[in-house]
Amino acid sequence: MKKLMIAFSAVAVLFAGVAHADVISDRQAIMKQKNGASMGALAKMVKGEVDYDPAAAMAAFKTMREGITNYADLFPADSMQGGDTTASPKIWEDMDGFKAAIAKFEGDLDAAIAANPQDKAAFMPVFGAVAGNCTASNVTSAARPPANKG
Repeated sequence: MKKLMIAFSAVAVLFAGVAHADVISDRQAIMKQKNGASMGALAKMVKGEVDYDPAAAMAAFKTMREGITNYADLFPADSMQGGDTTASPKIWEDMDGFKAAIAKFEGDLDAAIAANPQDKAAFMPVFGAVAGNCTASNVTSAARPPANKG
């Protein structure tokens, strides 16, 4: 029985570590693959590196909105350290503020999607509202992987 309990405890610790690593990699993937890639595509339109494309802009806004849905759930207390996390401890120190920042980002993305800007002039203020969330300390400090990391 004692051996069974030790084995069970070891398996539980192993699974806890795997689950812990999963939320870290999940939130990093969202920031890099969904939000980062989408914001990069939008920024190219802003800079004039590519022509404004209303369909591509909407796809980017929708991708970011999908990624940010339930995002705060990827920050359980036990994921503050470990894995490859680069998330700021400020997130856990002010979880209500973090959730409020995410809610604002969701609202700005919802407004961008509803606006469905068809030309660059209409797009610019919508993009500005969405991009402004990237400078909010609670959202920017969240799980941004180091350069060249996935």
